[in-house]
Amino acid sequence: MKSTKLSKPNLFVLIWITHLFIYNLSQHAILRVTLQDYNEFYYVLLGFLGGFYGWFEQLPLFFLAPLFLMLLAIKTKSKPKWFLAYTISICAAYLANYLWMFSNNKHAEIFGMPESINLIYFIVPSLLISILCNWLIFKKIYKVLGI
Repeated sequence: MKSTKLSKPNLFVLIWITHLFIYNLSQHAILRVTLQDYNEFYYVLLGFLGGFYGWFEQLPLFFLAPLFLMLLAIKTKSKPKWFLAYTISICAAYLANYLWMFSNNKHAEIFGMPESINLIYFIVPSLLISILCNWLIFKKIYKVLGI
């Protein structure tokens, strides 16, 4: 796939599908390692589906919040800087979500899990991994399209 033939709407969708897959894969891998539960490690691949449900964020379809923040940013101030808009939108949205969970004393809960684990240990590494992978996967496209 040539980067010059990728339209901006398709790139936007591709960025977010990649983010959701990598972010949720990272979270579930870290969870399995933390719980030392390697027997059901195949759940890591299902983390992508759990991201839609909002297992870690405790809000179904939470991924729409940073998506809309990025869309708003590229339509206003960050038009030529998509990677910056992506990074700021996910960091702001996930930080706000964590602060909301912390203020409601839900920061140690994961849907469907009996264990109590502070979610900051999952959010920060997963965001860093997602941002790094996004840059590595799309850096040529960002440079070619000037975004």
